Amino acid sequence: MKRKGILLYSGGLDSLLAAKVLMEQGIELIGLHFILPFASPDYHPEESNSVKYATRIGLSLSHFRCGMEYLEMVKNPPHGYGKEMNPCIDCKIYFLRKAAELMVREKASFVATGEVIGQRPMSQMKNMLLHIEKSVDLKGYLLRPLSARILEPTIAEQGGIVDREKLYGISGRSRTVQFELARKYDIEEYSSPAGGCLFTDRNIAARVRDLFERHPEFNPVDMYLLTIGRHYRIAPELKIIVGRNERENIELEKYAGMADAMFVPEFKGPSIFAKGALNDGDCETICAVAGRYGNYEKGGTVLNARFKNGGIASLECGPKVDDTTLDAMRI
Repeated sequence: MKRKGILLYSGGLDSLLAAKVLMEQGIELIGLHFILPFASPDYHPEESNSVKYATRIGLSLSHFRCGMEYLEMVKNPPHGYGKEMNPCIDCKIYFLRKAAELMVREKASFVATGEVIGQRPMSQMKNMLLHIEKSVDLKGYLLRPLSARILEPTIAEQGGIVDREKLYGISGRSRTVQFELARKYDIEEYSSPAGGCLFTDRNIAARVRDLFERHPEFNPVDMYLLTIGRHYRIAPELKIIVGRNERENIELEKYAGMADAMFVPEFKGPSIFAKGALNDGDCETICAVAGRYGNYEKGGTVLNARFKNGGIASLECGPKVDDTTLDAMRI
């Protein structure tokens, strides 16, 4: 078998350390880097910090963009959610299945992760690690270099592909050993623990939940737009996204073709992306919201609307919505 492995790579310290530990043994390693749907559709991973960190240690990467298959898993995770909308266990299973597929294509000998036993309560307890390994049919092929010495030897270790004596037996939530290894390998920069997963963010999670419940026909762009602007549900079947600044206005207008209606002010104010069916009175509400965040003194009171059916309209904004009403609609 080749001395070649696949590593789940996030750009976090543990995945960087796992890479260094294996690469020090002369093992050819490919880091599998996942791009979550919160990333812009025109996101270029080569420009990310995670890729820069990998380049510094000489780790080559294979990028995988998570699309609808991944989102369907997030919507109905067999193992449920964490505190918010984070399907940690099923997310790890999904990543490992993709890594297993890459292992076969690359004729590699094993899949590795930077997991440390007991570091995270949901997905990194020893019994859960073993359950996940079994679920993805990687029993014997899944190597955790940072905790390997307190786990059963893998096939790669038994076959001499990986030297078990040069692996570690780290466990628990303390990161003292990892920081010592970082100094040893001159690793000074890395992503924060958990990568700041937005599914764990309370505000984003509320938007994810609303999207799943109200718009079952959602797509990856809808998921990305959850990170943009202020979100308001102004009717059971209609929500709007209100740009907070020029950058967000430009970003919303970029995806105007996917909106059920797009509203752009002639005055200094927010662009508004509408998703869902518009009924009588909804445009009036949208005008009131645009006025609340706009400045009529700079450009008048006209809000230009373009509808999915091809219709266009110039709407005159009247009274501004009050904050109490606005807060009641906030997602």
